[in-house]
Amino acid sequence: MSPSYLSLWMRVCSLSLVLVAVGTMECTEQQSLIQEIPSSIVQPTQCLMNCTALTFTKKLELGDNLNIRLKDSTEEQHGNLKEYCWPLDLKCLVGERLQRAFVVVPVDSSVALSEHLEVMSTGPIMGTLRPHHGPTTLADDCGVRYEVTPIYRSMPESPETGLVFCVRVTWEPLSGDRMLKCPPFLVTVWQLRADQHKREGGGSRV
Repeated sequence: MSPSYLSLWMRVCSLSLVLVAVGTMECTEQQSLIQEIPSSIVQPTQCLMNCTALTFTKKLELGDNLNIRLKDSTEEQHGNLKEYCWPLDLKCLVGERLQRAFVVVPVDSSVALSEHLEVMSTGPIMGTLRPHHGPTTLADDCGVRYEVTPIYRSMPESPETGLVFCVRVTWEPLSGDRMLKCPPFLVTVWQLRADQHKREGGGSRV
């Protein structure tokens, strides 16, 4: 096996905002979360846009009624190391329940011909997460998937000071950033209660 490898280091850190743990979070949004993006907001990456289109097509083919949301990361620089982060609070609609959460890494296969991928958590959950190869509604061409559902479901019941989790991409002998087609993004999968689904006419969102 090639000595080259790619590793993602996950950390959980505090921010100044007050966020509610998703594991026990009550979904309170009454309206669709799909809105026009203000001009002041950074536009989604091309990888995220492509993944959205591919996943929508797959949902139609499967007849899947799960709600899927994709969220780009924010970048934090720590010396020579770059980290990609997401808040641990997630907005959701009334009647929804979080089913799965993935960090998706759009790897440039022309650069990373042979790599060993892993996610190391340095926060409240310790251990290594391997790439997720099982079936999902998410399109396979979106990138390498890491399941991070336990990160969200393990949060304390009481509201916490704002938390984020971050991934750091490294690969020897090259910089991890050179392997990425785009920054990693977060994908969350939501189940709508049967009674709520009926009231909304069976619609679903990507």
